[in-house]
Amino acid sequence: MRDEFDEPQAPAPVIDRAAKVAVQVAEDTPRAQPAKAAAPGAVATVPDSIRLLNRDFLTDAANLPDASIDLIVADPPYGLGKDYGNDSDMRSGEDFLAWTREWLDLAIPKLKPSGSLYVFCTWQYAPEIFVFLKSKLTMINEIVWDRRVPSMGGTTRRFTSVHDNIGFFAVSKNYYFDLDPVRIPYDAVTKKARSRKIFEGSRWLELGYNPKDVWSVSRLHRQHAERVDHPTQKPLEIVERMVLASCPPGGRVLDPFMGSGTTAVACARQKREFVGYEINESYCAIARERVSAAAAAPASAVQGVAAGA
Repeated sequence: MRDEFDEPQAPAPVIDRAAKVAVQVAEDTPRAQPAKAAAPGAVATVPDSIRLLNRDFLTDAANLPDASIDLIVADPPYGLGKDYGNDSDMRSGEDFLAWTREWLDLAIPKLKPSGSLYVFCTWQYAPEIFVFLKSKLTMINEIVWDRRVPSMGGTTRRFTSVHDNIGFFAVSKNYYFDLDPVRIPYDAVTKKARSRKIFEGSRWLELGYNPKDVWSVSRLHRQHAERVDHPTQKPLEIVERMVLASCPPGGRVLDPFMGSGTTAVACARQKREFVGYEINESYCAIARERVSAAAAAPASAVQGVAAGA
């Protein structure tokens, strides 16, 4: 069932056979290669630590060593019939849940003993997915992403759905988690209200507070500066928060459904290694350009958007 407030989707770009071959070769080559859609005279280069694979994770997972990943960030198809330029989101009901269990069974062994996983999903399937994951991992949080959808017309038979569910799971109780990089600074008024002697020198007051389990971050509307040609692109602010909190510096992140490369961008910005899988070659090309731009940005421009809201 579609969210009645989802914007109309344009069909995913159609790529001809020659372009498909070009992108496949680029993704499988360890050296940085020119981007498929780079501007004249421009060269898109991807760091060696970032691997963008135009492959299906379900068929290629065996090539990724077990216990080699610090963090999995997964934003799979939701089973709602979205158009990704293929039939990857045409499953529903038990067929969708069986497919979800299949890829999770392949992904979970890739985690280190200190590793963790974030999975995006919709309320229609979150209960079944979380129950399955609780049989394999330790559940840390259910995070609610409030997409800040504006008030509009729409359904009159139920309350309007304006959120996504995110499950946060870990291999063990000794999972890696660093709160400090994602703390949210207190505003001046709040800090002044906490200026009593009892709070003097409090580290939390200077560094900021722990993000709660409701993340209110605007969806990327079509006029948003961050938006690219992907129907369900996630905000960098959300994904970068996950990477900073749950992957150690220099660690490795896996994204089994890379899409337009938001997790790869977060890893390029925050100096984490990355391996991502995406079956749509057009999205791989977009990811390559985004990662190239992120890697080329001066260090002063890489600020922690994860502590935003």
